[in-house]
Amino acid sequence: MEKKSCDVVVIGAGIGGLCTAARLSYAGYKTIVLEALPYPGGRFTWLEHKGYKIKCGAHWFMYGQRDPVLLTIKDVHGNADFEMKPLPNPKWRIGGKDHEMLAKGGLWQLISLGARDKQEEEKVISALRRCFRWREPSDHITFSDWLQGITDNKTIYQLLNAWCVAVVGPNLHEISAGELVRYVTNMAATLAGTQQLMPRGGLRPAVDALVKAIADNKGEILMRAKAEKIVVRDGAVKGVEARDPDGEISIEAKVVVSDVGPRKTVELAGEEYFDRGYVEEVKDLKPFWGLEFWITSNGPLYDWPGGLYTIDTRRSCLWTDTSMIWPDLAPKDKNLMVLFLKPEQATEYDPKKEYEVFLADLHDTFPNFEKQGGEILLSRQYKSEWPLLRSFPCAPHHRKTPVENLYNVGDAVNSPGWIGGAGCGEGAKTVVEDIMKRIKV
Repeated sequence: MEKKSCDVVVIGAGIGGLCTAARLSYAGYKTIVLEALPYPGGRFTWLEHKGYKIKCGAHWFMYGQRDPVLLTIKDVHGNADFEMKPLPNPKWRIGGKDHEMLAKGGLWQLISLGARDKQEEEKVISALRRCFRWREPSDHITFSDWLQGITDNKTIYQLLNAWCVAVVGPNLHEISAGELVRYVTNMAATLAGTQQLMPRGGLRPAVDALVKAIADNKGEILMRAKAEKIVVRDGAVKGVEARDPDGEISIEAKVVVSDVGPRKTVELAGEEYFDRGYVEEVKDLKPFWGLEFWITSNGPLYDWPGGLYTIDTRRSCLWTDTSMIWPDLAPKDKNLMVLFLKPEQATEYDPKKEYEVFLADLHDTFPNFEKQGGEILLSRQYKSEWPLLRSFPCAPHHRKTPVENLYNVGDAVNSPGWIGGAGCGEGAKTVVEDIMKRIKV
């Protein structure tokens, strides 16, 4: 057995783990990262597939120049000098007509587009404004139930559902009214004044910059090294036992930061080290699953570089041709489009049925698909250990565990209003600040 020692072990080289390790190693903490996969970045990175560049989850810097991942790279003096383009405004296809989304006031614009008359528009907008400015609705009903108590307009419902799936994650019937209003309120504050940015080559350059920053500050990333046990004694963490292709590894550490989700963290350490209430809370965390389809064609299937929302389809859809933003994401004379499809239920669905639904929506939305040499390049599920989100609602209070010096980072513990990878970067900074207050080197 190989033996190592360090100040901090980070389990998982997802974006939360990488941001944590980059900040800690820059601050002088001897840091070792364990990653079971042969590449770093988790759901934040991009990989090549048959000549195309494919995202593993995250699409772009949601918060532009203020994105916590980008700020992490700058804070540790990493290379953030990669070429980026602003994300163009999307369009919404309603009743066969395409409408461009405004940069500001988009939510009110959607209601205006879907309303049957001015009176209905004002009624729905007034009800929403009261939620945001006066009192949030109850958590005992879904947002779907709340909205249907305001209007029976199916177009407004479909517009808001598509927006919720694309920006937040769940369908309207899967999230409480109060939770969605709190989420949107916090998100509006964090997103204010930002513009989404997409680097050349996708988000892989950001991952590479963090990996290099860790190495430059004498941190280690062990690839194909799977954590098998978090060692706990006397209520405090003592290290990690892992295995790589060469055999067993035992690492003694003052702190362990887990980027594999609270459930897996409890499993690795053992339930007996956590109080019953904490274990039950972790078991109640609800992941979100979904499906993603990558589509190639000879030329674009729609004619502007922003995304296309469709609400008249069987599922709420956002189609995005990434190659119209960066042509080098696809081979010459080819276009690459991605669709994330959210089933009607978070984790209970038939993948074969959803694939059939996708094909029907694809051909209805783009009737010239086959004439343009269209092909399905890749289809995959976000589920189990590779979900869309490890938990929604997120649980930031689980960043600290009942085991002393054992922390969680990642999207399951994002703060309200912080989305995906950006939330992981923000959470990593918070955890590192706490470690630095408690553990001196």
